[in-house]
Amino acid sequence: MKVLVAGTFDILHPGHIYLLKEANKYGDVHVIIARDDNVRRIKGKKTVFDENERKMMIESLKMVKKAYLGDPDDLFKKVEAINPDIIFLGPDQDDSWIRERMREQGMDIDIIQLEKRLNYSSTWTKEILKRINNSMEVY
Repeated sequence: MKVLVAGTFDILHPGHIYLLKEANKYGDVHVIIARDDNVRRIKGKKTVFDENERKMMIESLKMVKKAYLGDPDDLFKKVEAINPDIIFLGPDQDDSWIRERMREQGMDIDIIQLEKRLNYSSTWTKEILKRINNSMEVY
């Protein structure tokens, strides 16, 4: 089975590892890394690590079969190229646009969504950035 996971994967943290380990239970994990320009456009922020650095980190994980940079123009184009059996989503990812595109393309892919976040304080990149900033304060 080919399992697809997609995301920004900036500052790699325990939540990402948990997501990828859970996805790995279903088959070979293929990961689409969000392009820098798309992150800026969609999330309105700049990443800490650029797209090639994020790809390198993700593809070095033993539970990841292959990592790809997303398409700069069409977020779904890589999904079509990879042709997964399962799309595995994090608990916060919205599947409505994915289901709509699958319907339009006549694709039959199972979608599995992780039910809950890992119970660590380090499962949100923005929280980790706050912790980093706080750790740099002079006491």
